[in-house]
Amino acid sequence: MRHGLQQSADCVLCAQRTEATDHLLASCVFTREIWHRLLARVGFQHLCPSDESVLLDWWQQERMRVPESFRRGFDSLVLLVSWEVWKKRNRRTFDSSCKTPTELVSLIRHEANDWIAAGFRSFAPLFTPAA
Repeated sequence: MRHGLQQSADCVLCAQRTEATDHLLASCVFTREIWHRLLARVGFQHLCPSDESVLLDWWQQERMRVPESFRRGFDSLVLLVSWEVWKKRNRRTFDSSCKTPTELVSLIRHEANDWIAAGFRSFAPLFTPAA
């Protein structure tokens, strides 16, 4: 907004609140749907951020509730989801490109599977085909 690149300060993903980092990456209804779909696959849907979540506070609190064997994967998932949501936000802002939550979840799963194939085994418990 302050650089004249956007017409409105509203979140481009949900148009329900002013766009801010914590909103975009944790509390936006669009992003929370992404989190729910990914975490529900492994029974961690109770860890999803709320509509008032602050990203860093949520991440630090919830990672302690994740079994230790999942923590490294959970930490990486937070980074991967944040990166993909940020790229999606930019595509929607600058290219008028729209992806649905389903499409973005599929893209995140594909990326995670590429990480697993490259040797990052910490994602495997979160992205196994049976999950």
